[in-house]
Amino acid sequence: MTELLIVDDEPVLRSWERRVLEGQHYACAEASDVAQAREMLATERFTLALLDVNLPGGSGLELLAEIGRDHPETATLMITGTDDLGLATTAIDLGAYGYLVKPVRAGELLINVTNALHRQRREADLLRQVKKLETNREQAEMELRVALTPASKAPNAVKLLESDTVHRLVRLAEFRDAQTGQHLRRMGRYCELIALEMGHDEVWCAQLRLASELHDVGKVAIPDRILLKPGRLTDTERHVMQTHPEIGHRILSDSDSELLRSAATIALTHHERWDGRGYPRSLRDGEIPTVGRIAAVADVFDALTSDRVYRPAFPVGMAVQMMESERGRHFQPAMLDALHSTFAQVETVRRQFEDTLTPSHE
Repeated sequence: MTELLIVDDEPVLRSWERRVLEGQHYACAEASDVAQAREMLATERFTLALLDVNLPGGSGLELLAEIGRDHPETATLMITGTDDLGLATTAIDLGAYGYLVKPVRAGELLINVTNALHRQRREADLLRQVKKLETNREQAEMELRVALTPASKAPNAVKLLESDTVHRLVRLAEFRDAQTGQHLRRMGRYCELIALEMGHDEVWCAQLRLASELHDVGKVAIPDRILLKPGRLTDTERHVMQTHPEIGHRILSDSDSELLRSAATIALTHHERWDGRGYPRSLRDGEIPTVGRIAAVADVFDALTSDRVYRPAFPVGMAVQMMESERGRHFQPAMLDALHSTFAQVETVRRQFEDTLTPSHE
């Protein structure tokens, strides 16, 4: 497979880019316009395409969108003489891995190509993981149906069933989402530690630990193209992603199980904010159930200290500072205080359940 496709109507620039890249042992092909590029993409696979914006026969941005739709295995870099922030933002939203402004230095070109290819390999690995997990989805859904059909109403049997049901639901969420299950385990333990520090009894806190692991179960209904998108979401995609709390609530509510009713509340409210600017219902301060307030702190702490497809994990100290800046806005102050008070145990949990897979959004 030819690795790189250079699409530019300037023969001198195409030739220079090819010399620089082939000097680093990349195999390159050239196209001078949109039609030629389309023909080459239809007959040969490329790892990366370097696109100009202004091309004969069409726009480089149109070609960028076509590659993202029809050739998702091909990463893209924009190289253009137009230094325009709006244009750059549009290119990134359409899936470009970078936006370079001419004249481009050899070192700058090589660094961006290397980074784009590295990101493309990570995304290919992610897709392979997802396909592997997809083969297990039917099994997980069958197990879920079995788990939600109680065989006995005896107290001990119901407690056992509740715990087993939660773990099966968690497995389903893991199969659907490329994020590691370690996030869910950390989330549950963080919630339990915060709740204990707040003075809740051990039985309530243990139930919270299990229930909070289901906070993102609504993601089972989010389309793959959004849930697994390797990059920042558009406004429209973000709106779709923000439907997962309501979906999770519908999945878990109307249950005879107290544990699942608690999980439904957490699913619905873990993205609400203390100042009322959260979603999906813009609840504020005391309107947000206690379990939702606890889950919000635990979820954001874990999100900040974990890798995401669009950024690496923040150092723990920086994550704590970022959360402190949201005291009384995103978070109830008392919940942040509880996180601080139990921080040694939180750190132990964080190190115990480190990620082993590439995570997704949120």
